[in-house]
Formats: sequence, structure tokens, C-alpha cells
Amino acid sequence: MSNSQTFLTLFNQIEQFLTQLNDATEHYGFRRLVENLSKTNGLVENYKLDLVDYLELRNAIVHKSSGEPIAEPHPEVIEKMQQIYQMLTHPPRATSIAAFPVYTCTTKTPISEAIKKMNTNFYTSIPVYHDEQFVGVFSDHSLTKWLDHIDKPLSLSNIIIGQVQKYFDQPDDKFNSYRFMPEATDVFTIRQAFIAFTKEKRRLGAIFLTKTGHKSEPIDGIITAWDLPKIA
Repeated sequence: MSNSQTFLTLFNQIEQFLTQLNDATEHYGFRRLVENLSKTNGLVENYKLDLVDYLELRNAIVHKSSGEPIAEPHPEVIEKMQQIYQMLTHPPRATSIAAFPVYTCTTKTPISEAIKKMNTNFYTSIPVYHDEQFVGVFSDHSLTKWLDHIDKPLSLSNIIIGQVQKYFDQPDDKFNSYRFMPEATDVFTIRQAFIAFTKEKRRLGAIFLTKTGHKSEPIDGIITAWDLPKIA
């Protein structure tokens, strides 16, 4: 099979996959399909420019009215296109860059213990539970806010996490928030979540992974901005 034939076959496969991904009754042209999906799909957004380039190359290759190829793509183009098709159809999952097991604590945990864990293991976000129910996140930001309100000497040995609960991070916090997402989420959607918060001038402190992305489920992994460089 020639490079042009391989290219056109791959292009058609990508177009079919994106059409299925779009899940719309209306037929979209390739460019509009990519534009539409890239708004909500981090995976497509990651390869948006490449996909549009492939459309231009496809149009350049198939120029005759007969549809016969008039040019041969470079082997490197084919190789990269195959890689992108593989990534689109079988993307790396969030679990591949997540840290686990995840350290959690309860509202009765001594705050000195939580701080020691943060310092020793470089943790920035600790999920907190009360009677097995998730109640928020004790983070480096929470610690800073709490310390800012202390105006007299105190002994950490007498303080438990529950006493500083009003300083926990919550989902709607502007400066340090968190999200729960399903384990099956792809890494590019994870990255887009951090980017989206940055564009809103907010900070996404952590993404917690559970089976279906619900906070009532056990946390199987945690992702922070420090993990993003692991994404190829």
C-alpha cells in the first residue's frame, strides 16, 4: 500500500471515529467536527492543529476529479498520524499519571500528624472524612489561611483537623479548588481541566480519581499540577 493510500485510509478512520465521538444526527464536515469536539474534549483539543493539517493535506493529495492521489505523504507524516489515531482511540488513562495510594485523614486526626505527612511526603492536598463521609480537603492553602488567623501561641498537639474545617478547600473556591473525576478519564482531559481553571484565574489544587468520579466512592488516585509533565 502506498503512503497516499495509507494516509487516506487513516484519515477516513479518524473521521469515522470523530463522527461517532460527536454523537450528533447532523452531518458535520471534518473541520467543523474537529472545532466542535475540541470545545469539550481535551483529547481532540490536544491534536486539533494536527487534525486540521491532515484535512489540508488530504485535500492536496486528492485533487483530481477521479479522486486518485497526486502526491505521496512523507513517511514521518504517516508515522505521526498512526500515533495520533492510536492515541485518539486508546488514550492513556488518568491513572497512568496519578499518585497512589492516597493519604486521607478524618476530622479527629491531630493536625500535627497531617502537617508532618505533608512535609515528609510533599503532599499539598489531603482529603478529609467525617463518619466515612467526605467533607473537604485540608491543603497547603488551608494551612496558610488558618495560620493567618492565629494571633496567639498555641500547641498543635491539642488541635484536631476538625477544628480548622472552615478553612478546608471546597469545589467552588477561587484560589484553591478540587475536582472528582472517573478513573477512565484520559490524561488530555485531565490537563484541559487544569488549563480551564487557569483561564478562569483559579487554581485547581487536585483532581481525585474514583471509579465513577463521585465523592462518595473511595479515592484511588490523586493528580496535581506537578503530575502534568508526565503527559507525553
